[in-house]
Amino acid sequence: MRWYRAAVFCGMGILGVAAAAQAADGGGCPPGQAMKRDDPAKLFQDFATQLLVRKDARGAYETFAAADMVQRNPPFGATRDSTIAQWEKMTGLPDSRFVIETVAVDGDVGVIHFRGKLKAGEAGAVITQHDRLRCGKIVEEWAEFSAGAK
Repeated sequence: MRWYRAAVFCGMGILGVAAAAQAADGGGCPPGQAMKRDDPAKLFQDFATQLLVRKDARGAYETFAAADMVQRNPPFGATRDSTIAQWEKMTGLPDSRFVIETVAVDGDVGVIHFRGKLKAGEAGAVITQHDRLRCGKIVEEWAEFSAGAK
């Protein structure tokens, strides 16, 4: 039994050293892309403003999301490109309007709470969008949607 306990502690020590090395070299980010230490709250606020106020979906996602971002909201497809395409359809409507209510960050997840309306005179929706951050880029996105909001 002693050899087993020694192996476990040795393995834990190796994992601890590996984790420390990973943090020192950029937090497990791809080579050449060190973890960005920018203020995540500012990053998410800038992303939300570019996407929802300026209605620049392509610019927002190409600037703030990783190329291999995973989309978990089925109407938006599964990739960054499909997400951009869906947002461009919605933001391209002449009467579409989006109002950011709050932007918050909890650990590596940013939460953008906003109201949206695609056509004048129609009921809108309340949306809570979650974006997971890694190495200074959005790597995963999902949302809750409540239709019929005024």
